Amino acid sequence: MIILAAAMSGLILCADPSITDGDTFRCDGNLKIRLWGIDAPELQTAAGPAARRALADLTAGQTLVCTRKSKSYDRIVAQCLIGNTDVAERMVRQGQAVDWPKFSRGYYSKFSKGSRR
Repeated sequence: MIILAAAMSGLILCADPSITDGDTFRCDGNLKIRLWGIDAPELQTAAGPAARRALADLTAGQTLVCTRKSKSYDRIVAQCLIGNTDVAERMVRQGQAVDWPKFSRGYYSKFSKGSRR
């Protein structure tokens, strides 16, 4: 209930998320969150499982503090931090995702190692 109440105010606390793919996860089994400003390979592509694993490794046992940016389909789009670490930035730095300038306005492009796809 706390997660849902926080989500209504724009702030989401997510303890030990369940990872769907390289840019999407679930909080508390219900709330689906997509990381804002990046695009990771789809799970069924060659690079998809590695991206999912990278996000799982980064977030395992962690509490994410996410700020709601918008909504897309059945997901909340949010910028998420673990402490002072921006999760999307880390995924881009690791080469597991790319900046999505349509939404980020190039915010993550400076961290890119190049496209994985």
